Amino acid sequence: MAPYRSFREDRAAPPAPPPGPVADMVQQFADPYAFLRELVQNGMDAGARKIAVRVETLPGACATSVTDDGCGMSRDDIEGPLLTLFISSKEGDTSKIGKYGVGFVSVFAIQPQQVDVETWRDGQAWRLRLRSDTSYELEDAGPRAGSGTRVTLLQRLSREAFVEHARRAQAALRRWCRHAECEIALSIADHEGNSRASLERIDTPLAVAAAVSVTAVEDETTFVVGPSAGAHHLDLPASAENAAEHGQSFAGFYNRGLTLFETADELFNGLSGVRFKVMSPRLQHTLSRDNVRRDDAFWEALARVRELVKGPLRRELAARLPQAAAAAATAGERAGERAMTTAGERAGERAMTTAGERAATAGERAAAYAAMLEAALSPPTALDPDEIPFPLASAVEGDRARAGLRALAPGREPLLVAERADALTEAMARAGLPVVLCNHPATVALLQRCFPEARIEEARAAYLLVREEPESAREADAALLQVVERALARARHGVARVSLCQIEGALRQRGAILLPADGERGGPHQSCHAAREVVRRAARFRPGHALYLNVASDTVALARRRAAVDPVTAGNLLARALLVEAKGPLDPDDSDRLLDLSASPPPLAGAARGARAAASDAKAPARGEGGPPRGLPR
Repeated sequence: MAPYRSFREDRAAPPAPPPGPVADMVQQFADPYAFLRELVQNGMDAGARKIAVRVETLPGACATSVTDDGCGMSRDDIEGPLLTLFISSKEGDTSKIGKYGVGFVSVFAIQPQQVDVETWRDGQAWRLRLRSDTSYELEDAGPRAGSGTRVTLLQRLSREAFVEHARRAQAALRRWCRHAECEIALSIADHEGNSRASLERIDTPLAVAAAVSVTAVEDETTFVVGPSAGAHHLDLPASAENAAEHGQSFAGFYNRGLTLFETADELFNGLSGVRFKVMSPRLQHTLSRDNVRRDDAFWEALARVRELVKGPLRRELAARLPQAAAAAATAGERAGERAMTTAGERAGERAMTTAGERAATAGERAAAYAAMLEAALSPPTALDPDEIPFPLASAVEGDRARAGLRALAPGREPLLVAERADALTEAMARAGLPVVLCNHPATVALLQRCFPEARIEEARAAYLLVREEPESAREADAALLQVVERALARARHGVARVSLCQIEGALRQRGAILLPADGERGGPHQSCHAAREVVRRAARFRPGHALYLNVASDTVALARRRAAVDPVTAGNLLARALLVEAKGPLDPDDSDRLLDLSASPPPLAGAARGARAAASDAKAPARGEGGPPRGLPR
């Protein structure tokens, strides 16, 4: 017996269905706005390719309509399956979602004053008007081409209530229909609020919020599986409707893209740390429409998800991680370049825009690698640490990324890291020293997690790049360098030569460093060195070593300025300062020899000896005559 009563006269409608089967079924729906899912489902079962949902204000009312371009309904369809509870025209049809014959009654869950149904097919249209007291009118709407159905719910709402109604309708569509297999568009028009109408596409591809995922399609069933670890590094869209998808674990079950059940709370054995979705015509919802039936199809789907995690997902992560590492390395290389192009090459505004785009792309690549790296270090997708590749700040032998870092840093050797590529990392790469690029805030911590026993050091704190100043730049300081070299020799701390250099990386504050002298020099010296080796060598002034004065040092800069006036005094004082820096307080013999040297300085060679130097030599007292007596406080 049909639960609706047919008559033609108008009368006031009560706010809710009277007691009876309709009211009882309305109470079965956990979410009153699930009526939108039921109407979308009906359209999809009718073969719709497009479904339009519209929420708008009318004079004194609110209208919520769902229009599809499906096959429409005949009079027999309306008076039979549509208006009769527990009778479904879809029973036994595996291509249809609805089975129980109770879905349409859900339109009364939000207590509309009236529900209008317009449907047309085979050149004939029908109009059905349902009231909240379960009475209805059905009338011939005349001829109409094509096919389709429109269901409109009419309510009297205040403007504040309309805004809330529109919000909940949007949330319901996003929750229940976001993976629908047909196009769904939602428009909201608040004509009384003087706001612009909005249009939103609801349907989105079936995907999970994960750093990497696999999709498998088997016998009309689609599986999408990915790890939750690392996904928080990605800029993934999140909303209240899909918040559960960003949980530590997530499970979603769908039929033709319509949500049957989603959870971040219910843990399934063996799937902790996994986010997955299963869409299958074999999965069915419960009578209350808020859960998935736990039948054989359900448990078989879970078993297949576990297999995908253990095999294809881990293999996919292992295959994509090297690509992500190389991409992150390329991002770091670009980050080391200047953001602005040369003047005149392009308009300034466009140059800044391009620089911003590059920075965004570099950041996305670094984040994508960090996300995959964390997934590779976390169960159930953890990989062997020696198989995990890391991006390099500068390519070593053409490799932008390297795995097996533990073998590259044997014993107590540290793992070297840098935020970007620079001249130091390039020099280290040429020497075969890999430097891990850490251009994402999480990379260092993840590197330590991968190798918990390893020591991690900044490349710029552990190594230095020494670049000798070209000869043309050293000519003005020739007299100073000669005095320093001869002063050290007279003090029995002779070196092969003295030169000027720039230091990048560690030990940048030192006045000078000692390095092994070149055999045959064909140009300015440039090399990188471990800081600990340079420090260990610091006090060993030997003929086989060259002394490089750091032009950025305050001590050297002051001596260079003084040398323009008095290179002898400047050179002797600088030699003394460098010995103090390298050896600490001078012993009496070193101090006496330097004081004697100050009293009788060596002659300057060639053009470097100017008139001021000659006058200084003429006035210098003979050794033992005017020099400071031995034992003077030093």
